[in-house]
Amino acid sequence: MTHSYRYVAAIIATIGTLLLGTMLAVSAAPATSQFGRNLVVNGGAEADVGASSDTQIVKPSGWTTTGQFTAVQYGIPGGFPDRNSPGPRHRGKNDFEGGNAARSTATQTISLHPSLAAIKTGTVRYTFSAWLGSWSNQDDNATATVTFRDASGASVGSAMLGPVTPAQRRDVTGLWYRSRSGRVPKTATRAIVTIVFTRYEGTYNDGSADNISLVLTAPK
Repeated sequence: MTHSYRYVAAIIATIGTLLLGTMLAVSAAPATSQFGRNLVVNGGAEADVGASSDTQIVKPSGWTTTGQFTAVQYGIPGGFPDRNSPGPRHRGKNDFEGGNAARSTATQTISLHPSLAAIKTGTVRYTFSAWLGSWSNQDDNATATVTFRDASGASVGSAMLGPVTPAQRRDVTGLWYRSRSGRVPKTATRAIVTIVFTRYEGTYNDGSADNISLVLTAPK
């Protein structure tokens, strides 16, 4: 009986150790899971079948939109960017466009809670990037902004990309890479990514964007 009891006790102790190790691994994982990868959901407009005409609106998954913000297939008729236009090398099938609205927006909120312990040290850095552009010589444009907010909802820092002007594009239809980097504010608890398309000419809002990205770098 004594030997059996010790054997059972040993098994229970082993199982307990394994369970504790698993729990510690699970609890530790979120602290690093946000580092080194794009935190923007559907930043490349690939989660849906893009619109195949300038009258169709496909609201992109993962984003809260206004106006006629839409995912559009590359190369459809009407002067849209295609696979040969300036733009990201890995552009997928779709990009984001503004639709038939003077102003179209898309917003996404990213919780930073898994990384708060590291962020509070003031050593976490971010890189915010996007491909932005428009059509021909028109002033229609796109901007992308990341705003860091604290627990009370107050803005504690931001970075804006674009617009890419017709002069910068040399009146060429396409998308151009823009990027900004910095330190994540110590008190930030979430990041809000916003894309804004603004129309100045014509009926279609030709602001364009693709490959929206926010990447955090772990402190060394």
